[in-house]
Parts: sequence; structure tokens; C-alpha cells
Amino acid sequence: MPEVEQVLLSELLQWYSLQRHDFMNHWQVIMGNLQLHQPEKALAYMRETVAVQEQEQKIAHIQEPTLAAILLGLMIGLRQEGISATIDFPEGMKKEGFWRDHWREEYLEGLYGYTRECLEVSSQSRPLLNVTAEVYLFDEPGGLSCQVILEDEDTVLFDKMVRFAISPSPE
Repeated sequence: MPEVEQVLLSELLQWYSLQRHDFMNHWQVIMGNLQLHQPEKALAYMRETVAVQEQEQKIAHIQEPTLAAILLGLMIGLRQEGISATIDFPEGMKKEGFWRDHWREEYLEGLYGYTRECLEVSSQSRPLLNVTAEVYLFDEPGGLSCQVILEDEDTVLFDKMVRFAISPSPE
């Protein structure tokens, strides 16, 4: 297993442990509100947590496992920084056949490094309030591109796109 994949697997196990902890905390908040006879607060809290989970769940539809793992790590990392994030990608990326023509193992290190850079910038924005992130995947001929935008209410803090494309073979 390549080194980046080992690091990614280790991170995913850490994220899983963290999510289990968060899950139990969410239930405690919901149960506390219900015990205090505040069902409207419990329901509002549930809606808020479901919205976050829906964004992460979108990633499960991407049929390239290493790409999905990298993106999940990015989304969870942003959430841990207190940054609300959305992700958007074309419907075609949900099809397994799409990735035969658009993904190569050599993209792994570059994309992983790019997401680490995004998380580094996001950690520097921690003192700011209301920072949001938008993550986009785009279909490129023989590849893909990924764009991450970090912004607060007034300013774009980070906007970078990285492209990966299959190099034409020399003839």
C-alpha cells in the first residue's frame, strides 16, 4: 500500500472515532432537550446536524474510493475547524464507469496534498466568524479538477483550483 494511502487510512480511522464521539454527544443534547420538555429545540438541533451529515453523505456517491476518502477527510477537517462546508459535483461522477477515464493513482498524492493545504489555510482562519467553504469537482477531459473556496461574510480567504488530467502517451 502506498504511503499516502496508509496515512489516509489512519486518518479515516481517527475521523471515524471522532464521529462516533460526536454522534453520542448529539444524542445527549437531543435527549437533554427532550427531558427539559423542549422538543422544538431538539428538532432544530437535529435539523442542524442532519444538514452537515447530508454534505458528507454526498461523498459516498463518488465511485472512486480513494477520492471519496480524501474528500471526506477534507469535509470532516473543515467541520472540526468550525467551518460549514458544501460539496458539489456532476451527476456523472456517481457512475463507476466515469472513473475509468478520469482517475489515475498518480492523482492521489497531489489531491491529498491540495486538501492538506486547504485545511492549513482553514486553521489559520479560525479567529474569524462565519467562515464557510465550498468544494467543487469538475469533469475535465481525461481527468478532473477540484476547487475549494473559503470565505467569510465579506472576503474570499482562499480560492484555488487544482487540475488532474491524463497525459497523452508519446507516439
